[in-house]
Amino acid sequence: MRPQILLLITSLAVLLLSAIAAADDAADSPVGPPEPIKDVHDPQVQFLAQVAVNSYNLEHRRYLILKEVVGGETQETRKFINYLLHIVVNQTSSLCYRTMIRDRKKGPRYREFEFFESEICQA
Repeated sequence: MRPQILLLITSLAVLLLSAIAAADDAADSPVGPPEPIKDVHDPQVQFLAQVAVNSYNLEHRRYLILKEVVGGETQETRKFINYLLHIVVNQTSSLCYRTMIRDRKKGPRYREFEFFESEICQA
C-alpha cells in the first residue's frame, strides 16, 4: 500500500474519532441552570454525600465520617445530574467540605466522584 493512502486513511480515522469525542462532550453540556437542593435530608442526597466521603477516604487513606449535609445544588446535563454538596465531617482541622458527584440518569447506575475540597463553614 502506498504511504499516501495509508496517511489519508490514518488522517480520516483521527478526524472521525475527534468528531465523535466532540459530539459526546456536547451531549453532556448543561441543560438548565443550577438549582438549590430543597431537602438535604432526602435519602438520595444523603447517599451521594456518603459516596463522596467514602470515595475521598479510599483515595486519600483517611477516615472521615459524614456528619451532615448543610446545603447544595444540582444541575442537569443530558447524561448526568451533577450534585454539588456542602457537607460537614468529623475532622478537627477543617469541618466543612464541598464535593461534586455526577449521577447517571439512565442505564446502569454509575456515579463519578469529581472533587472533595475544604471550604469555610457557612453560618
